Amino acid sequence: MDRVDPGWAALAGAGVGVVGTLCTSVLTYAATRRQARDQGTVDHGRALRSERREAYLLFMAAAEPVDGVLHRVAHQDAEVASARDAPPPAAVLSAAVEELGTAVDALYKAQARLDLMGPESVAAQAVNVWSDVRSLRTYLERTLRGMREGEVPDGGYRTGLEDAVDAVELSREKFARCARRVMETPP
Repeated sequence: MDRVDPGWAALAGAGVGVVGTLCTSVLTYAATRRQARDQGTVDHGRALRSERREAYLLFMAAAEPVDGVLHRVAHQDAEVASARDAPPPAAVLSAAVEELGTAVDALYKAQARLDLMGPESVAAQAVNVWSDVRSLRTYLERTLRGMREGEVPDGGYRTGLEDAVDAVELSREKFARCARRVMETPP
């Protein structure tokens, strides 16, 4: 039987040790890079969630003045049922139109930020809120213009107002529900 030279055996053993060390180093390096990338993804998700929450709250704050307007023009207290079918006085409508104009501008600016923050589903709901508030303002402007020109609003005023108010309230509810779903979904 042939004998193996002990020098070659030692050299082969050292080579196997070096290859094992290199493989371990490569695997450790890959695992460390993956862990860093995964941590970066988690950190980015948390930062985005925080920015989204801020943008959603800003949008909802921009919509808050609409509540006061809705209370004054749609939920007005009336002693006589027939008075509920008539619009409020011109001064009340004029103030409401002005406040809604300011709210429309604020909602537009806040909605533009939501376009960047996303997701698209929330941004689309924000556009609906902005559009419905704008439609309510337009409806009240037409009513006010008619009152100033001496036209008496017909019995359809209340129905038109309720339709516009319902659209605003529904779109705000959909926005809140969509934003909540995004915030509750884990990153």
